[in-house]
Amino acid sequence: MDSLTKIKTSMGQIRLKTQKGLIFESLGDLMLPLRKNFELSELTPIILPDDSQDALTIIENYQDFWVHNDEHHFVKNDLSNYDLQLIVKQLASPNEKYRDTGAFFFLSMAIQNDHLSQEQLAWLTAEVIKDNALFNHLMEKPNNASFGRSYHLAILWILLVKNRTSNENFISEQLLDRMVDQVALISLMEQDTRGFIDGKGWVHIFTHLANVLNELFMLPNLQRADKVYLTAAIMTNFRLLDTPLTMGEVGKIVDALINLAQKNQLYSDYILLSLKLWRQDIVNEPFIQNRSRWQQMYNRMDFFHEIIVAGADQVPKKIFEYVLTTKNYLS
Repeated sequence: MDSLTKIKTSMGQIRLKTQKGLIFESLGDLMLPLRKNFELSELTPIILPDDSQDALTIIENYQDFWVHNDEHHFVKNDLSNYDLQLIVKQLASPNEKYRDTGAFFFLSMAIQNDHLSQEQLAWLTAEVIKDNALFNHLMEKPNNASFGRSYHLAILWILLVKNRTSNENFISEQLLDRMVDQVALISLMEQDTRGFIDGKGWVHIFTHLANVLNELFMLPNLQRADKVYLTAAIMTNFRLLDTPLTMGEVGKIVDALINLAQKNQLYSDYILLSLKLWRQDIVNEPFIQNRSRWQQMYNRMDFFHEIIVAGADQVPKKIFEYVLTTKNYLS
């Protein structure tokens, strides 16, 4: 059994116990060893999609057709399955032209403007949460596979927004259940904190992950236990991240958590508990003078700072007061 499969199995057991109400305060401590007890491996060969000029041509043809016909409402649900599958593959391209301004922009427009059928929307949702979409080379040092993980998350966010704002829901209970498992695992294990890369564009995984979490937190049909479980996953990861997030990602994660904390005392209590555990990590462990430990400390300071910036009128009182009094390393 490989390491990812073992982590999946352990996470499934933790989720089930959370749903049954058997664990709450110990959630983070149960997840921590899963994230802590492995080191990113060296890169193995990555299979990336060819830069497909055919995909770009198809995209341009559809866009031209829609621009001239959408205003008359002549064209709906008209994207062929073959073309859709070809375009989705480009989400994993390290070339910004094919990935970001190509496939991502096009699929976003197609989803929001009703050019996909309910069946296609459901298929696309299932496609972007597959293992080979969200976990491709996840357990290895930062690499070009990160673009695929990031942009599958980005499309998942658009799909979640569409599902929430539509009259018809295309995300079934079974699909949502699978989604929680997948998003929780990448929330816990993702370590590529890169933002913008010259010549390749945005990686920005944690920004796209924050958007997905925020949408999941808004779902009224998602169990409270699952929302706490997802919170535990991302907060446990942040306790250990030792590379910088410098392009707005921390603020996005904090915004999602604050929005959740405002919904129910249960969430506020768990987020406060997570912040206390994070502080204990740094205060109680002997401080080692190396780049990794200093970065962990500054990541925590940045996170706490974002909570303060959000303001006392937005943050639950106990969280804001705790952060305000413990924002510095050894205060």
